[in-house]
Amino acid sequence: MSLTDFDLFGHPVAAPQNVTPPRRRVVSQAAKRAKLARHLEKSNNLVLFDELLDFLKAPLLKQQYDMDATFASDVGTVAVIEVDEDGNTQDEDSALVIPYEAWGEEWVTDSNGLAWSKEGLLFTQVRLFWRSMEELALNNNEQEKWSVLRWIFRPAIWKHYVYDKRIGRSHCFEVHERDETFSFHNCCIAARVDEDTVREGVRRNIPAEVVKAVEKVCKFD
Repeated sequence: MSLTDFDLFGHPVAAPQNVTPPRRRVVSQAAKRAKLARHLEKSNNLVLFDELLDFLKAPLLKQQYDMDATFASDVGTVAVIEVDEDGNTQDEDSALVIPYEAWGEEWVTDSNGLAWSKEGLLFTQVRLFWRSMEELALNNNEQEKWSVLRWIFRPAIWKHYVYDKRIGRSHCFEVHERDETFSFHNCCIAARVDEDTVREGVRRNIPAEVVKAVEKVCKFD
């Protein structure tokens, strides 16, 4: 097998069959808030979900970091497309299809049959890191902040469950942060920042109860 016969995690993959580019779905803030509220109500967190949602409305970090212009986000200049929970938009012309274009020399192929160059992979890791930091500095993005906090404070080793139809039960795999391509650990390495320093900086800006709530949820991943 050649290097292109494996995905980003080293698993063998079949040759791509007419890969269709994924369609981007933008969900309204109201739908995201409702989804997060339902999740927190059932998760038995250490803080009341209403208090957590109100806290996550406000920025957690100040945008005082130095970011290379190559990785800067254009989010502030992009119009918001409102999409309901069924994926419908008011304007049919607003439907987005992001084309897949190979970038650089092919290095690995993922499970979707898409080829990644080494440069493209590193760029995506760095962009993910800085985009996540930006989410912590924005207003009224509770769902995004919650996802970023879970990403940052996820344990180095977590359990991943895969259901096996043949035997009617799940298999449990222990996954290390080194083996997850877009883990906080690997994205920090790509961005050349110290993960412990960033994590502690975030921790100092949020109440201890919120950190405990995030860690409690992460244990069930």
